[in-house]
Amino acid sequence: MRREFSAGGVLFKDNEVLLIKNPSGVWSFPKGNIEEGETPEEAALREVYEETNVKGEILAYIGDIHYWYRLKGEKVFKTVKYYLMRYVSGEPKPSWEVKDAKFFPVEVAKKLLKYKGDKSIFEKALKMKEELKL
Repeated sequence: MRREFSAGGVLFKDNEVLLIKNPSGVWSFPKGNIEEGETPEEAALREVYEETNVKGEILAYIGDIHYWYRLKGEKVFKTVKYYLMRYVSGEPKPSWEVKDAKFFPVEVAKKLLKYKGDKSIFEKALKMKEELKL
């Protein structure tokens, strides 16, 4: 069994949230592996920008999700740290790593998210957004 550590962002622009369509065709939040010498926060900002062409600013740590997946027959246990982000600049443009990147109204995004972990992180992010009066 292998372990992987990633970081990503739930980035808001007014009442819209940034989502990516992953290679499997499922809408999710931008995220990626934490590289050697990089903090989770640095990785989250870099991955959001690399996958979507959108720059964000971290406002708070939301929480972690954990899941298993298989890579070339090997079982991988993944931990993803998510951060609440505010839009800084850029227009969504998908990188080679993802099929699409777009801002969606919050209610639309809720319906598009399929993974249990994403739904849970989004609910926490929405509560934090409200508490911070974003």
